[in-house]
Amino acid sequence: MHKKMPTVEVNKSQYVNYYKKALEFFQSMQNALDQELWSSAGLSAVHAAISANDAVLVFFHGIRSVSKDHQDAVNLTLSLVDYEGVKEALSHLRRLLAKKNLVEYEGKLFTRSDAEDVAKHAERFIGWVKGILPRE
Repeated sequence: MHKKMPTVEVNKSQYVNYYKKALEFFQSMQNALDQELWSSAGLSAVHAAISANDAVLVFFHGIRSVSKDHQDAVNLTLSLVDYEGVKEALSHLRRLLAKKNLVEYEGKLFTRSDAEDVAKHAERFIGWVKGILPRE
């Protein structure tokens, strides 16, 4: 059973803005790691990957997911983007999304180990995205 995922149309040229946002969040993640701000690093890593995924969907298909469930965006990318390494790349995004509630809403503090783990997955996912989007 394939459910229709809520999306919005976006001008394909806007992928650049989503990608720039991803890079800003990624830089914030790195800065937070340097300052030992583990929760900030974790949340920035998650947002970097979400924005990078939006950039991919906008570039290739002129859409992005507006579902409240971020896994829908992962599934949308998997179903629409036929590019080498997509499954492996999306496994990194899934791992990041699995930590989103922990870092953003739960009472447990994010640790150095948690932050370094999500940073690694963000770096790998964003590296893949960088490799498939055109150079500006």
